[in-house]
Amino acid sequence: MRKFSFYQKVVDSIIILLSWAIAYFVRFHIMSGQKGLALTFLKISPFVTAITLYSFYKVDLYKSMRFSSRFKEIYSVFRANTTAAIVIVILLYFTSQERISRATILMYFGISTLLLVSVRLIVRNILRHIRKKGHNLRHLLLIGNGKAIIEYIHTAKKFKDSGIRFIGWLDSQGKSERMDIENLKISFEDIKARLKPDAIILSYEGEESHKTSQFVAEHYNDVIPIQILPDLSYSMVGNKIEDFGGIPVISVNQPVINSYELFLKHIGDFLLTFVGCLFISPLLFFLALGVKLSSPGPILFGQRRVGLDGKEFLMWKFRSMRVADDSKQTQEWSNKENPRKTKFGDFIRKTSLDELPQLLNVLKGEMSLVGPRPEQPFFVEKFRHEIPGYMLKHKMKPGMTGWAQVNGWRGDTDLNKRIECDIYYIKNWSLWLDVKILFLTLFKGFINKNAY
Repeated sequence: MRKFSFYQKVVDSIIILLSWAIAYFVRFHIMSGQKGLALTFLKISPFVTAITLYSFYKVDLYKSMRFSSRFKEIYSVFRANTTAAIVIVILLYFTSQERISRATILMYFGISTLLLVSVRLIVRNILRHIRKKGHNLRHLLLIGNGKAIIEYIHTAKKFKDSGIRFIGWLDSQGKSERMDIENLKISFEDIKARLKPDAIILSYEGEESHKTSQFVAEHYNDVIPIQILPDLSYSMVGNKIEDFGGIPVISVNQPVINSYELFLKHIGDFLLTFVGCLFISPLLFFLALGVKLSSPGPILFGQRRVGLDGKEFLMWKFRSMRVADDSKQTQEWSNKENPRKTKFGDFIRKTSLDELPQLLNVLKGEMSLVGPRPEQPFFVEKFRHEIPGYMLKHKMKPGMTGWAQVNGWRGDTDLNKRIECDIYYIKNWSLWLDVKILFLTLFKGFINKNAY
């Protein structure tokens, strides 16, 4: 793997330098432009290469991509090259006496991105062809019977281009037959001598978890890498491994969210909401007028909800009911037969138009356009003891719409299903999933038989 990583860096360096040279040639020889900048471009080229390689390194593009999809690799290349290009522009602005045009940088970015992605796709196809012929395979020995080892096998089989081959399973306790992997009944020393595994995948849990430390204590001095799959069955939304002064620390139920994508999500929330508010301002005015004419009382209704990290905030809606005589009436679960609903209120609830004032919550940063729906503190305290994993929904900023809502789980529906959807959303979050949910909301998220 180290050799392959080294060759990748060499190839990427050649592509970067070639793209930089092509951009210069096109800009100053084919197109009209300033002359005499060849030496400047030559001096800058090592810095361009170093910055880009470092950017690639930071997004793990020089680690094994066996378990990564093509799309993820393409996206990582685009993201890393974009970051590098921005850094290059900033450095050139503050350090270079010669002003290199933005058109040249943009041209370099386009050429380099195209070539870097193309070469990586070609390499993937070559590796797939080689692995089909039985070369460049990674031979793994499975030891133990933990649930995590089953998930590992399913993941390896899902990525058919990974070149993973299971040579056998030791101490599977009957699970090897179900997974169609050879059950080994010989000693570990014989396995090493005969089968020569490239790595060992080790997983025990529960009462047998002591076997993990026992095996490591006996074989830590072997040259064969040992990969331990910890028991993280209660880590439902993800986990992170951090280094604390040389001590590895596993944070359970910590969503694995890329900070760069999360930043883009926050920026996108604000910009889309701000522009959206301007665009629908006439609609908001008529809805406010309709609420005011429907019954006496305020136009907006604020209700305490629980958001990110369990913090409470005031969530806004257009008032759809007559003002309550008793504060306990506001703690009622949404239902069809509520006598306090006005006719106009019934309309805006069925069409979800009563939710539009939550755009203010999004602008304030208390909510997102997409995320788990927030609940009242009263119900949170009730459900946290009744629904497994209920509190994990608060690991993500609450949203106006979410995965549960576009799948029909809203209003008076199965709460377990809604939490399953929320956990799925947090565990699998990406910007593309948000875009998908927003798109689905336009078609089936506003009007729903369970919205009342």
